[in-house]
Amino acid sequence: MRQSAVSFEANGLKFEGILSTPDDLTGNIPGVVVCHPHPLFGGNMHNNVVSAVTYHLSTVGIASLKFNFRGVGNSEGEHSKGDLEYQEVVAAQKMLSEWPGINSTNIGIVGYSFGTRVILRHPELQEFPRAFAFISPSIEALEESTLKNDNRPKFVISGTKDKLLQANRLTEVLNQFVNPPIISSVEGADHFWANMEDLAVEPVSTFFHENLT
Repeated sequence: MRQSAVSFEANGLKFEGILSTPDDLTGNIPGVVVCHPHPLFGGNMHNNVVSAVTYHLSTVGIASLKFNFRGVGNSEGEHSKGDLEYQEVVAAQKMLSEWPGINSTNIGIVGYSFGTRVILRHPELQEFPRAFAFISPSIEALEESTLKNDNRPKFVISGTKDKLLQANRLTEVLNQFVNPPIISSVEGADHFWANMEDLAVEPVSTFFHENLT
């Protein structure tokens, strides 16, 4: 996997990120934007799950762009509780789609925890991706999402010991979607996926490989 430190701008703010591509990048490959967990609880683009996602995507021939939300690391701005973070996601999608060798019409997006809330709650960033994946998502964000009426492929994965997710309601909420997401559950995993990152991200990589390549 090759990694490049990158920066991009959104609404007058500058954001830092890392763009990862397979070693044998030959051009016209898919790309996925990766959104990290909650900044106020230590979430950033170097998170264990986020880093595992970028690595596993590269093994199936998919590029990725992970970045720090506003106010995190060297990204400018201040945390806005998810209200404005969609702006940098839109800019990240644009940058990834314009990167040499990336197929601009074949972009997906994945969020982890807080990252899922940003994706699910903002139609401004939902227009571009061809496929969506959500790791340890917020039930409330799923229930309120405008993606409920969208037919594009979606994937949801969570752990059976995730105390922050109302697992007993997950199937009920996802069945409200016009095209219900594929659901995967990992026995014994909690919200943080410590030492179980691969069990979370390998199915995500497979999902994008099947729907973007």
